[in-house]
Amino acid sequence: MAWEPILWLIFFLLNIALIALILYQIVCLSDLEADYMNPYESSSRINNVILKEYVLQGVFCILFLVTGHWFLFLLTVLPTYYNLKKFLSRQHLIDVTEVFRAIDFEKKLRIAKLAFYLIFFIVVIVRLVISVIRCLIDDEHEDLHFGVFSSSPVFR
Repeated sequence: MAWEPILWLIFFLLNIALIALILYQIVCLSDLEADYMNPYESSSRINNVILKEYVLQGVFCILFLVTGHWFLFLLTVLPTYYNLKKFLSRQHLIDVTEVFRAIDFEKKLRIAKLAFYLIFFIVVIVRLVISVIRCLIDDEHEDLHFGVFSSSPVFR
């Protein structure tokens, strides 16, 4: 039972990393839109973190599958499938020459991903707190039983 809080802590850290990567991409696109960054620099920065985002999303999904959290797995399989489909069709990178044409769509896509990960952030935090409380209650419960048996004259 002690592994469950550790597992939810791993989910928490993965979710934080995904949120940070998405926020970084949104900031790069916003800087490009505001003309603080040139298209080449913005595209190369975003393209450097896209593969990391896809791998983390895949790990997130696979961990839900392996640990038996079926509902959360089914929710994360859709973005994972979308990412895999884009990666296999080689449309996952932002093209420098087309970045201004697709900037609105790319920003909306990343804002939708951010909303998705923020919802998961809330779910993971709630589940983390619940698992820690359950673990603490179970430990106290075991300590009480052990104390009763050890003070019994039969077990002395």
